[in-house]
Amino acid sequence: MINPKDNIYAYLGQQLAIPSENINNTGFILNERAKFTLRTGMAIISTANANLDGTGTVADLITAAASGTIVKRIVIKAQGTTTQGMVRIFFKAAGSSWLMREIAVPPITQAATAQTLIAVIDEPFNLKASYLLRAATQNAETFIVTAEAMEYTYPA
Repeated sequence: MINPKDNIYAYLGQQLAIPSENINNTGFILNERAKFTLRTGMAIISTANANLDGTGTVADLITAAASGTIVKRIVIKAQGTTTQGMVRIFFKAAGSSWLMREIAVPPITQAATAQTLIAVIDEPFNLKASYLLRAATQNAETFIVTAEAMEYTYPA
């Protein structure tokens, strides 16, 4: 298979922040091989939780691997009629939680001609080792939250 661009686009279409062949034009070469393992975390959330601090009923999506995990995309899909509210995404580490993102949920009445909410967070970020990515909904409505990620390890 031929890569018509170059290797910077070889990682699932994600452009690397620093080209591996030259770090900040210093001439240093990063020749470490890395093994990427794809992971998908999924949770169904439906219990109302208005807390902004990560307490209450919160579902775990993904736990980062020992060497870290790159979360590429988070998809939120409503499973029926929604009212005005929020879906919240949290980080959790060492017993503390932080609010990462709030996604506004508009009021939508599900019908043959009106699809339910689908929201995509398409901004890759790194989860440190053992960090958790979690999700909660403000209102008692059902959502499926999916996180697409890559674990990376360095072979010996």
